[in-house]
Amino acid sequence: MISVKRIHSKYDQICSSIFSKKIKDALEILKELISESGYNDYFIQQEHLESTYEQMLKYTLEGIHDPERKKIYMKLQVSLLDLVENVKAALLRNYSGWHTYILQQELEKKQKLTGKGIIESLDDLAFHSELDEIINDNKQSPETSDQRRRDLVMDIFRHLWLSDHYGEAENSLVKEVHSSKNFSWHEQALQISAILLSALRFFDEQKIQKVIDFIDAEDPQVSGRALVSLVILLYKYDKRLHLYPSITSRMVLLKDSMDLDRVLEQIVLQLIRTEDTLELGKKLHEDIIPEMSKLKPKLEDKLKMEDLQEEDLLGEKNPDWESVFKESDELYKKVDEFMKLQMEGADVYMTTFARLKNFPFFNELTNWLVPFYEENIDLHAVYEQRSDNFNPDLFVSGLKKMPFLCNSDKYSFIFNVKFLPDDQKKMLTTAFNMEIESMSQMISDEELMNANFARRLVFIQHIQDLYRFFKLSPFKNEFEDVFKGKLVIYNSYFFRSIIEDKKIYRNIAEYFFEKEHYDESLDIFRMQLDDDPVNEELIEKAGYCHQKLKQYNKALHYYNQLTMEGKSRNWILRNMGYCYRMLEDYDNAMQVYIKAHIDNPEDARIESLIGFCNMKLGRYDAALKHYFKIEYMNPDNRNVLRPIAWCYFAIGELEKSEKYYTKVFSKKTDYYDYVNFGHLKWAQGDRKTAIEQYLKSTNYSGFDFSGLQRTIDEDIPLLLNAGIEREDIPLMLDYLRYRLK
Repeated sequence: MISVKRIHSKYDQICSSIFSKKIKDALEILKELISESGYNDYFIQQEHLESTYEQMLKYTLEGIHDPERKKIYMKLQVSLLDLVENVKAALLRNYSGWHTYILQQELEKKQKLTGKGIIESLDDLAFHSELDEIINDNKQSPETSDQRRRDLVMDIFRHLWLSDHYGEAENSLVKEVHSSKNFSWHEQALQISAILLSALRFFDEQKIQKVIDFIDAEDPQVSGRALVSLVILLYKYDKRLHLYPSITSRMVLLKDSMDLDRVLEQIVLQLIRTEDTLELGKKLHEDIIPEMSKLKPKLEDKLKMEDLQEEDLLGEKNPDWESVFKESDELYKKVDEFMKLQMEGADVYMTTFARLKNFPFFNELTNWLVPFYEENIDLHAVYEQRSDNFNPDLFVSGLKKMPFLCNSDKYSFIFNVKFLPDDQKKMLTTAFNMEIESMSQMISDEELMNANFARRLVFIQHIQDLYRFFKLSPFKNEFEDVFKGKLVIYNSYFFRSIIEDKKIYRNIAEYFFEKEHYDESLDIFRMQLDDDPVNEELIEKAGYCHQKLKQYNKALHYYNQLTMEGKSRNWILRNMGYCYRMLEDYDNAMQVYIKAHIDNPEDARIESLIGFCNMKLGRYDAALKHYFKIEYMNPDNRNVLRPIAWCYFAIGELEKSEKYYTKVFSKKTDYYDYVNFGHLKWAQGDRKTAIEQYLKSTNYSGFDFSGLQRTIDEDIPLLLNAGIEREDIPLMLDYLRYRLK
């Protein structure tokens, strides 16, 4: 029995061969895959395609001119892709055991019971009568219930999601959902997700065309969701788009009718932000939130919260709050950073709400993707909890306005609130609506409440909904995770064919650069340097990216192109010196630092680096001069004591070395201090004290005998120079090993 992993692997191999025009390879692998399926019809189709290809090759190599050959070749590729989609689906249906295909079979059985097993038009659908009742005003009956309508919406979703091919019936169905005024915005938005999931599972050009149809919707929730779905599908199927010119043509029309460059930039940046979601959640829970929690006792004391009456919670803000935060500048910066991340669209709540996805509501696949709206019948249980202390209308309305919570998290939030006591509900509702008011004021102050910002919020929320679906839902294993790996959308065929504004590429590069994704930012910087090879900022950043990627020679290649003039000179020289040091080219590193020293003669850091390079080159006397200057400039700098002591030891001035090590031990020490002092005492002939120092070094966490042995081995040249016999070194190491046991 073939595994799901092998099915996908073979599918990918065939597609890759087709895209690289290795058609014979594709046909061979496809034949192997068809043999696993046992479907004779697929063998016949495969043989027909192979015969067509052989004829085309024959005519081409015989020099027969055929003006239609290019079209025939493209059609052959499309036919091959169609066949491999069918074969993959058949194999997954037979061997995956997925719930997706169980549902698909159930729908097929239900359809056959209607007597119309083959669906050719809208009238053939099993739920046609219910659909007809919704789309025709004169047929709507008063007894049409919310549940009945909900059932129809679910039937439409499942049909669009589970249909492999979109024919006349599916296209007509989507058209009705899109154009009928009797379908609400949230029902339309949900069906776009059905088409997206269907297209991700089984490619069909018509599915992408149907998504494009929704882009002209008046409601930004609908058009925004369609745009996000379109970008995801275009990126997933980027390598085959050139075979479907009608899609390309519609993208050109879209560009003429809307600010498509700006829209794509917003969506792509938001998709890229998902790469940082898990790391951001870790930072919030390990850094920002614990730091805020530390202030809780101080806040409680200052505010005397135990003396407050309930009505006091509705009063003005306490004037002491600001002063509390001023006592913790770092925390204030972190809270400010948290707010900035929210405004940027970072997914700051993913890890928080991941634990609140176990409500029965989330056992239904569609509920991971349904927009948040007040009329949702799943909220009836919340509305039924109305009391003097809890107004569910006020709470749900406030939650809907919350800009930086995605739809999925809003449902998690409200179902969690349902289980709170009434007094906590009232307190939470009050605080929540105050937060909404504050957030709305902040957004207003930033002059962001415009159509562009509203649309961007849809992008943010829907992408976060999708992220939760693919990462957290119980159905995730049956879908290819669109957020897996790096999203290099900026380098895709469709993106490059649409985006002409170089600023957009630069904005994406700068985002990567700021978030320390140096591979991706470097990719774009190099592309832009091809067009603007003398742009010094681009050269600087390209060099820095290579440096952060530990590609030091490549970094120096870029740094050496710079003019070394102006305010960047010191920065460039420092980074060049760093790269040379990482390459252990201390001679060149020192030359660079000397240039930097000319511009900054009082810079102790540069002075120290010149001393370090001299020390690595064995020029200990020269190194001492620089370290003495640092000691003179800053007598309290204890860090300079170690290199001075070490240099004295290296040149045989053991008494002076001991004097400085005594100063070192009057401050905070680490394991290397004990090792180095052990060297000194051994050179002075005091082996007993040397052994004691070596043993003390291993008391430090993370530094055991292997670390001690490695350090001594590295220092053998200096130990020999200090008069220690070579044959005594392994004896010392073995003795230390026995002592440590």
